Amino acid sequence: MGEIRSALEIALEKAEKIGKASREELRAQECREKGQRLAARFLNEADFDLAGEIARLSPEEKIPVLRGLVEVLVRNLVLPRDEYALKEVRRALSGLEVVFSAFPEVKNLTREIDRLLSQYLNHREALYQQLKQQFEAQLSEVEKTLSDQMGVKVKVDVEMQPQFQEEWRKLRDQLDPQYQRQLDYLKGIFEKALGT
Repeated sequence: MGEIRSALEIALEKAEKIGKASREELRAQECREKGQRLAARFLNEADFDLAGEIARLSPEEKIPVLRGLVEVLVRNLVLPRDEYALKEVRRALSGLEVVFSAFPEVKNLTREIDRLLSQYLNHREALYQQLKQQFEAQLSEVEKTLSDQMGVKVKVDVEMQPQFQEEWRKLRDQLDPQYQRQLDYLKGIFEKALGT
């Protein structure tokens, strides 16, 4: 029984040490959080001077702050649902260009991501319109029949039909993973650059 208890005491002691972060680890975490806050401000404030904020960083805090910045900016690189969302993604891309301004080839990477996301949005819209036209063609006969029966013009909103929504979901489920894989690969390049 004594051995079991001492083993338990040892395990508790080790667990206690694991829970305590060193002063350096705490400072790095504070800097990373500062970077995350800077990224949030950059994304939300049109006139925020990210380059100026980075220039004011001390050498000790620069890497962890940049890690936090890149983490948030990369997290905002998502498949856009509309032009407004694409605009937000472009803001994150411009932030990454600021962070990696010492590396001119980064502009090629951000352009590639922008091209991919624009292509995705165009592809998505084309599929949506094509599906909508197919359903409108199918429902036009139903609309005519209902109009004849009721004596008034009947218009069926295709986009509100459960079958339309289900087919649209299936198309998205096929489309999104194709583009997401490519986006994840390109995002990984930024993440590897700072070891985030």
